[in-house]
Amino acid sequence: MKTKVLALCLVGTLAAAPAFAGPLQMDPNMPGMQHTARPTEAQAVGVIKAIDLKQGTITLQHQAIPAIGWPAMTMPFHATPDVLKQAKVGDKVQFTLHTDGTNSTVSAIKPARS
Repeated sequence: MKTKVLALCLVGTLAAAPAFAGPLQMDPNMPGMQHTARPTEAQAVGVIKAIDLKQGTITLQHQAIPAIGWPAMTMPFHATPDVLKQAKVGDKVQFTLHTDGTNSTVSAIKPARS
């Protein structure tokens, strides 16, 4: 009897597994933000909200980034030294974002067209 119950539980678990095979969510509180398994480059537009030279980060309030499946949000990103030198809080910018899993780096910025 125990063997039949164990087998039934195993079959039920395996039958449910495909329901979890979709894209991974980076944060359950951020619906629509997909996890990308390989490096991706995307262009986006946003407003610089903060710059942290010590941490090497730039916080951007960005529009949705369809190329990588991200909704609009405000978040910090790692940034190259050149980006940090050019960045000014309050500027609206177009930026190049490199994503690799949960790591994202802004590698270029320029003023956005209004």
